[in-house]
Amino acid sequence: MPARHLSYPYVEPDAACQTRLEIQALADRCAQKWGFRSGKSLDEVCKVAGVDIEYSHRPNEIMLEIPLEEQPVIWLPRAGRKRDDRVIIATALGHWALHVDETRKAKPGCGIQALYEPDSNQAREEANTFGLAFLMPTEEFVVSWSQGRSQAASSQFDVPTKIAYLRAKSLELGDTG
Repeated sequence: MPARHLSYPYVEPDAACQTRLEIQALADRCAQKWGFRSGKSLDEVCKVAGVDIEYSHRPNEIMLEIPLEEQPVIWLPRAGRKRDDRVIIATALGHWALHVDETRKAKPGCGIQALYEPDSNQAREEANTFGLAFLMPTEEFVVSWSQGRSQAASSQFDVPTKIAYLRAKSLELGDTG
């Protein structure tokens, strides 16, 4: 596990300031580009996207690390559950897709670290929106939700029930209380 403060300069990702619909469209494009479909291993998707997955002991502060000259790494808690890990990976891929290029342009010569508890939540919220849309594409999710609400969606998309509720709420589906 890397230290939060590394020897090279680093910054947290800059927010992309995109709408929810723009982020969902990007998630759909990335899923297609990276070959993701429901049920596919996210390890394979990360390889295609050019991001490694590693495990670390607590404290596990860094979700996604993009060093200056090395492979980007998604850091997962060593004792994590598969369903939670899938959400973390999808969120980190959201940072990768939404924030890295613009942050690099704005702050050349710096590595990037997306933290589990960032100084600013806007980039994290955008990455979460991407992750939900990436793991649970709108049309498939709406069908699953209509067939059995959170339990059906949780099972189909292999995510925690609370994450299925968050996706339903983002799509303004009923019974998300």
